[in-house]
Amino acid sequence: MHSAKVPLQNPPIKWAEGHKGVFNIEVQAVSSVHTQDNHLEKFFTLCHSLESQVTFPIRVLDQKISEMALEHELKLSIICLNSSRLEPLVLFLHLVLDKLFQLSVQPMVIAGQTANFSQFAFESVVAIANSLHNSKDLSKDQHGRNCLLASYVHYVFRLPELQRDVPKSGAPTALPDPRYHTYGRTSAAAVSSKLLQARVMSSSNPDLAGTHSAADEEVKNVMSSKIADRNCSRMSYYCSGNSDVPSSTTAPRPASKKHFHEELALQMVVSTGMVRETVFKYAWFFFELLVKSMAQHVHNMDKRDSFRRTRFSDRFMDDITTIVNVVTSEIAALLVKPQKENEQAEKMNISLAFFLYDLLSLMDRGFVFNLIRHYCNQLSAKLNNLPTLISMRLEFLRILCSHEHYLNLNLFFMNADTAPTSPCPSISSQVINELFN
Repeated sequence: MHSAKVPLQNPPIKWAEGHKGVFNIEVQAVSSVHTQDNHLEKFFTLCHSLESQVTFPIRVLDQKISEMALEHELKLSIICLNSSRLEPLVLFLHLVLDKLFQLSVQPMVIAGQTANFSQFAFESVVAIANSLHNSKDLSKDQHGRNCLLASYVHYVFRLPELQRDVPKSGAPTALPDPRYHTYGRTSAAAVSSKLLQARVMSSSNPDLAGTHSAADEEVKNVMSSKIADRNCSRMSYYCSGNSDVPSSTTAPRPASKKHFHEELALQMVVSTGMVRETVFKYAWFFFELLVKSMAQHVHNMDKRDSFRRTRFSDRFMDDITTIVNVVTSEIAALLVKPQKENEQAEKMNISLAFFLYDLLSLMDRGFVFNLIRHYCNQLSAKLNNLPTLISMRLEFLRILCSHEHYLNLNLFFMNADTAPTSPCPSISSQVINELFN
């Protein structure tokens, strides 16, 4: 509190206790736009520099960053995300995870060099998940899952979209995806698009589109023309057909095309040390990310009616096999330790069962049944305690048996003509009865 000089009074006034203050005023800045955290501020600012044309050097807080130092500084900011204060991290969690997932699948060309942030982004996600689970201030559901992460996967997560080429001058311009952007550093196009979508959405259900009025159409046409002009003015070199970029600006572009589910599975496989331990400790989160990204991939690529064996690559299926084998080994290792960590082993066992349960709806079912067989065989070979083995297998199979097609897929038929047809044929499973031997 700043004391103000009391003006002279006429007639004189006597102040009680020597003009002592009666109360103090404390002003605390509250904002839903600015992060008020240096680590988040730096991360979002550097991400913004990748997404748009900027002039170097750029200023981040009290630091000036050149184009040559951008890659190094961005990697440092990704690593330091876990050091952010909990409150702003929670408030901007969906933005942080969206940006990290975007960086994991879209390596950039910065100053003529390819920069790959996949490993750094994945390890940062793992560290954030660990921090949120360990926080006593955040709620968990009855299964011990962090409610924020569960809500993010269920309601927010969507496959990151790769940057598209900027259209040439005069070409029709589609409005960018207005779903999530950084906190107030969006371009005018994103802001106008977000306002337009807010007007045409149903007030009761955001997923249901409302009716478009003539005024909305007029505004949309006007904004579209302005967006096209702005894009061509900001990237005039591309709009004019010139591929050369001045040295004072950066033109990050995709170095290669990746699928998010493949990259996530790969990072889970190659992770080591504390990162791998944390991944499988909170396996439910990464399993649900995998399943949802797989489902969205099938939908986006219009593979719902294609053969299941062709939906995903052989390399991805190999990674899934490795993940299931590693998790099964980890479950067995926890159960045979002197200080049996039964609770953690049971959680991992249930998470793995639900993961395979979901895979039955997405992948080749013969492949999934082989994973189930390997799980049972591997657990039987490593566990000598019969009651524990039976308990784990029964809980695992109880979850799988609740799948709507599980029993039908295990029925025996005299020949193929008597078997019911499947809209998505799978490789025939010939070893399912071994699960119950």
